[in-house]
Amino acid sequence: MMPLGDPAPQPGGDSSERTGTPGAIARRRLMDNILSLYALLGLYYLIPMAVLPYLVRVLGMEMYGLVAFAQSFAQYFTTLTDYGFNYSATRSIAQQREDHNSVSKIFCSVYLIKGVLTLVGLAILALIVGLISRFRSEWLFFVAAYLAVAGNALFPMWYYQGIEKMRYISTIVGCARILAAAMLFVFVHRPSDALLAIWIQSAGAVLSGLIGFFLAVRGFRLTLRWPSVAELKSMVRDGWHLFLSTASIGLYTNTNVFLVGALAGNTEAGYFSAAERLLRGIQGLIVPVIQATFPHINALRVQSREIALRFLSRSLRWIGGLTLIPSAIMFLFASRVTPLCFGQGAGGSIPVVRWIAFLPVLSAISNVLGVNTMIPFGLDRQFSRIVLVAGVVNVLLASLLIRHFGAQGGGASILVAEVIVVSGIVISLQRNGIHLPWFRGLAEQTRTR
Repeated sequence: MMPLGDPAPQPGGDSSERTGTPGAIARRRLMDNILSLYALLGLYYLIPMAVLPYLVRVLGMEMYGLVAFAQSFAQYFTTLTDYGFNYSATRSIAQQREDHNSVSKIFCSVYLIKGVLTLVGLAILALIVGLISRFRSEWLFFVAAYLAVAGNALFPMWYYQGIEKMRYISTIVGCARILAAAMLFVFVHRPSDALLAIWIQSAGAVLSGLIGFFLAVRGFRLTLRWPSVAELKSMVRDGWHLFLSTASIGLYTNTNVFLVGALAGNTEAGYFSAAERLLRGIQGLIVPVIQATFPHINALRVQSREIALRFLSRSLRWIGGLTLIPSAIMFLFASRVTPLCFGQGAGGSIPVVRWIAFLPVLSAISNVLGVNTMIPFGLDRQFSRIVLVAGVVNVLLASLLIRHFGAQGGGASILVAEVIVVSGIVISLQRNGIHLPWFRGLAEQTRTR
């Protein structure tokens, strides 16, 4: 890791990267980023997974459900302020990182847009809280949850990903999460502490955002300047379809917690959220690989289409296998694992766990073939349509099923949406002539038989 006083790093940055062939340097950088993000995984996912059973037990399912409901609502604003920049800005920086001036322009443009969107989101929140009694009665919970939106907008994950310096993400976010987790254990002991639990988690997000911003500016000597209207329009245009994609993904990942809370009450929301976060924690096993390989694949795509496709084929085999085993275990042993994690009062989460047990596998496939294949190959618009269709189907189906089956209905609708996404991506890739070597091999074997 570079000291803050050193000059801004150039591609290949560290001295250890200046030796060896370009391919060896790229591989070393990729492995370093993956390992750094797995260190982050232990802090970003495993710490919340350790805190989750504690919160469910001390807050009770009803108050924990209220916390999950408020945080799921705030997630919509996180999607708004992200505006797809975690992909579009990462891609732009990865492609132009040799040009320090261009990177500075991207950095400033993204931050100005995010700042405006954060203020817009705050105004929308104030309007909703003022007009809807359900929100007005618990308005402090929603304000506390929105603080995390501001923290997320501050943290330049897209910048560190683009320059392939994931150690910064690991260190900054990890330390903030350790501090927040420690404070939760020290100060949160009873249902009446539910609001304090949200404030602590949101404060951790703001802390990591502030540190991440100042380290990026000072450590990499970025030039802060007011972006031109043309630069802002370019960034908005570049991120539009990816924003639609991430917003549509939210329609079948984040929306169901909100819908269960709105239609079936806080307790059912608690059952659903506990089960979903348990499976999302397993799904987090693939996050470091997806995040670290995304800029790497963009670079490979510039070099050679075939090399990029071979790399993606290997990724699919490894990532799919990595998530299949824990998914099968969760499906088979949900009745034992769920009470062990959340206590006997979480019996309502057991059927939900079974419904969504294979989400990690489906998500692994959709991330490799969708995020890491369709976006680098310029199929942003097609990817947006697929996830939009899946999101709309999920909202319609969940609204019907949750009314009759509560938390279980939310789990069933997510499963259907994920299957739609995977199917749509595979069909779209085939129609656009993108055939991963592994898929070609399977097709040839099928024809031979």
